[in-house]
Amino acid sequence: MKNLLSKTWFQIIVAGGLIGLVLIVLDNKFHFWDGNKEEGQYHGPVDADKDEMYVTTADYSETAFDFGKIRETDTASHKFIIKNTGKEPLFIFKAVGSCECVRPIFDKEPIAPGAETIITVYFVGKGRKGKQNRSIMINTNTDPAEMVLRITGEVE
Repeated sequence: MKNLLSKTWFQIIVAGGLIGLVLIVLDNKFHFWDGNKEEGQYHGPVDADKDEMYVTTADYSETAFDFGKIRETDTASHKFIIKNTGKEPLFIFKAVGSCECVRPIFDKEPIAPGAETIITVYFVGKGRKGKQNRSIMINTNTDPAEMVLRITGEVE
């Protein structure tokens, strides 16, 4: 251990670790990297003023679908319809399946008030024998911003 302490590279690593630890402890008290926490500001992936953000409402034709029984070599699909029921354009920022076997496809264009769009969800049965319960997370400019769609079924 004495030989290790005399090595320059080890001293640099220990000094860096100590400096990092001190900065973490001090940040918990003084909040160096929090930025401005002004009221009415949204600090997320994109900073914005909440009063100037488009927030709308949406109705889903359904939030769950059972595709029944399919063979392992098949791919099941279903179309979920989303209607913009608000007064502002509806944006679908992201749609992600709970695993690589679920693939949602959607139009990335804004949906006008009163208009509808379709999210087509594909489920690939290959290597997925048995009962299936998968989800699709949809992120939009609604409040709440996340919606979970579910697909269930059985792969034979």
